[in-house]
Amino acid sequence: MKEANTKSVKMTFKALYSYVLNTNYRNYAGVIGLVISFGAIILLVANWNNFGTGQRTLLVIIGLVFTVINPLSLAFKTYQQLKLSPSHKIPLDYTFSSEGINVTQGEVSQLIEWDMICRIMLTKHMVAVYTSRIHAFVIPLSELGEDKGRILTAMVSFTANYEPRLSKSLKVYTSGKGL
Repeated sequence: MKEANTKSVKMTFKALYSYVLNTNYRNYAGVIGLVISFGAIILLVANWNNFGTGQRTLLVIIGLVFTVINPLSLAFKTYQQLKLSPSHKIPLDYTFSSEGINVTQGEVSQLIEWDMICRIMLTKHMVAVYTSRIHAFVIPLSELGEDKGRILTAMVSFTANYEPRLSKSLKVYTSGKGL
């Protein structure tokens, strides 16, 4: 990327929900919750005739907590955040250049230098650029349009010297093949 590329980005539900799900289920607590839920479902199916109605009901509830109830709750909270948060009403302008990513919203501007990025996570709907273990800028992929490949390749190549943690799906952009 020789010249700066600026994209005006409005947060989408799919991108934000993808980020929230990844944040909640790609850690030890999320994995343990899923193991407990699936374990309860397997236990219920394997011992259906040995359990009474109360035990079956309890195992169904435990089985649904992390596989259905929590994702639905997260979807509702994500929808509320997207609709009620003033920061999501105004689009963010991302300028990708050799210096870093300049993020602007209204009068506020912040430069994220390439060496400040510790992780880049790519999903089907978004790319999350982490500046710390818990702080990330979420960019909906649908908003990047035709420049998606060039921008992701630039992110990977400009941060290569600093070795941030990259999603496996970003490996295709290390050689420029994602263009």
